[in-house]
Amino acid sequence: MNSSVNPSFNIVSYAVSDLVSGPMISSIIFSIGLLISSFCQIPTYISLINYFNNKESYLFLFKITALSSFLSIISHNILSLVPIERNVMLLFLTHGFAAGIHYVAGSVSFTLIGIIEFSKEKVSKIIMIISFIAGALYSIVWIRYLLSLIVGIPDVFMSYSIQWIALVGIILWSLFHGIFLLKAKKRVHDNAKIKEISF
Repeated sequence: MNSSVNPSFNIVSYAVSDLVSGPMISSIIFSIGLLISSFCQIPTYISLINYFNNKESYLFLFKITALSSFLSIISHNILSLVPIERNVMLLFLTHGFAAGIHYVAGSVSFTLIGIIEFSKEKVSKIIMIISFIAGALYSIVWIRYLLSLIVGIPDVFMSYSIQWIALVGIILWSLFHGIFLLKAKKRVHDNAKIKEISF
């Protein structure tokens, strides 16, 4: 019985983008999933930056954070152009270039958000730690590829597991920050109600 599943697939030998090499329907779902997940990040970034921007005077820091977050999202959208056929060089290079921008911009964004969170007493240190971890994981991914290009590390020594770990990191980052923002919004709403009652 023929199977469309690759039994040798593992997170050490295959990159996240290699998921597109599966059956046609799975590759389409994967590409659409990249787009959807990217657009879902937009309200999280906007809400988070607005939340801190109202409480912080370092305008330049917020501009850099907003720019890096925007670049990370846009490049993540372009990642949906994962080449099904690896011999389509232009598409392959576009994907690689977008991936580089995504990981560099993402590492800057997560790290700066972590720094902002570190300076805030009312912000849970758990989400601050998650921001720094996500930034570190993203940094390892692009530094690893950069070293590979400069030094020429053979593929046999290139483990892709860090990419998968970084993926888990961004999922946890989104989850924890989403919960944080919802709680912050509820607090503002509750405080507004208390003020109305007091008047």
